[in-house]
Amino acid sequence: MPTHSKNGDLRLPAEILFAEELDALVKAEKHAAPAGWKMSRRSVLTYICWGKSGKLEITPKYIGHQRLVEIAISTLVTDRALLLIG
Repeated sequence: MPTHSKNGDLRLPAEILFAEELDALVKAEKHAAPAGWKMSRRSVLTYICWGKSGKLEITPKYIGHQRLVEIAISTLVTDRALLLIG
């Protein structure tokens, strides 16, 4: 899969690069998704940190403290602002 888009951007959007992973997580969803979301908080955490959806290995997008990601997701679910620095 190409890493650059046709218009010269540095890389394709995550929605395109990881479409297979996102589709697998949405299809395998077993928990309620927050209003306006396509996946539950658990699936979002799996997508960001790592895991499996059926036989498909979900690649980690963030390497670090999982608890930080859990707090960020919880903040976004409540419609509060989230500022990430660093």
